[in-house]
Amino acid sequence: MGSVRAKLLSCVVAALLPVLFGCGGSASSEEGEESALTVYAASSLTDAFGELKTNFEEEHPGTEMQLNFAGSSTLLTQLEQGAPADVFASADEARMDAAVSDGLAQSPQTFARNRLTIIAPAGNPAGIESYRDLAKPGITLVLAQDEVPVAQYAKESLTKANAVYGSDFSERVLSHVTSRDADVKAAANRVAVGDADATIVYTSDATPDLRERVETIEIPEELNVVASYPIAVTEGAQSSELAQGWVDLVLSDEGQRVMERWGFARAW
Repeated sequence: MGSVRAKLLSCVVAALLPVLFGCGGSASSEEGEESALTVYAASSLTDAFGELKTNFEEEHPGTEMQLNFAGSSTLLTQLEQGAPADVFASADEARMDAAVSDGLAQSPQTFARNRLTIIAPAGNPAGIESYRDLAKPGITLVLAQDEVPVAQYAKESLTKANAVYGSDFSERVLSHVTSRDADVKAAANRVAVGDADATIVYTSDATPDLRERVETIEIPEELNVVASYPIAVTEGAQSSELAQGWVDLVLSDEGQRVMERWGFARAW
């Protein structure tokens, strides 16, 4: 009888050892590591990446995604300060190049392109009909903070326009800027509620919801600029495989269709 009990006890102990001491727990741990994915993305990607997040979570049951949207310059600063992220998607190549140079991101790939447009509040109270009108006396403008890519693209476009509208055109336009906002979405929303006469945003920012509250004024093609959006897995990614899965989705035909639906152009 004692022998039988000893054998039973031995079997129970053997069964419990992996649980108590973690043997066989590595698979569970790996699954835990792959159950979360954090993506840092330029604020102009809010709607497109929000839709792709739903698709990704459906294709990866049990995976919880966190999307952190902000100006690309702010995101880079957060990464430099050690904030945890698995993927970085920037609205310009300069911030991505800096991330790669600092050893924060792996080989980037361009996944989308964008252009600039002007938006004014619904009804266009300032009567802005063309790019040239941004220099009219009395106009109030808002822009994203100077270091945010959209503001730098805007400055590049305005400088181009000096050759068409006068050498001081960009200076006159920028003198009308009464506020600098954290990112392009914040500037767009400020105009949508009538706090300024206009701002320069990406064409993708004229989303269906925003279109009900603003009017768009095109920037002539020859004076416009093209914004390139690179994406990369970060060096500190908790799961490189899962992070690469997100990058692959963004670059896939499915991902590109979603990007196009939200006003972006394909990168190729």
